[in-house]
Amino acid sequence: MTDDQIRTKYILETTMVPGLLKPLGCRTRWFQIVLVALILVVSAGDLLAGPTMHNRSRQGVQHHGQGYGGTGICPQPRFTAKAPDDIFSLKNPLKGTRGEILEGESYFQRDTQPTACKVCHGAGGNGFGMMANGLNPPPRNFICKETMKDVSDGQMYWIIKNGSKGTGMPAYADLPDEVVWKIVLYIRSLEK
Repeated sequence: MTDDQIRTKYILETTMVPGLLKPLGCRTRWFQIVLVALILVVSAGDLLAGPTMHNRSRQGVQHHGQGYGGTGICPQPRFTAKAPDDIFSLKNPLKGTRGEILEGESYFQRDTQPTACKVCHGAGGNGFGMMANGLNPPPRNFICKETMKDVSDGQMYWIIKNGSKGTGMPAYADLPDEVVWKIVLYIRSLEK
């Protein structure tokens, strides 16, 4: 046995539960090494992913292109089509508990498809997300109370579900109604 083979054997025998790979029929050292490396890489993925978005400690941090810093354009003129009257007048049916707002934040920050809201609207909701520079008109600034005061809950619900023609806002028609209302709660919590 060469020195490298002895070292590899020692590493495998001392870092793994003895006999772990034998029931799997893994007899070759290369396969064992590749399997150990794969396990380490997969395990590291969770560590590299970072904290969940419920951790709001980064809210005030400025980060270029991520929408953490700045107040955005305020007031912000908008020309979005009005929702049908029966939808425009809807009030959010959820109570607005802390848990519902945090779930809305989770969807806003990462859990929506085709893309998370923060990509355009910014992590802080100021309209300065990483895609904002390429959009005309710019994304809505949710932290501007003056802009948001005339936007009803029903209007936000309708825009999220149907998108906004002539803007970069896609439709999220497949999102369940309860999820949309939680996102609306979170957006309302951003107003200053």
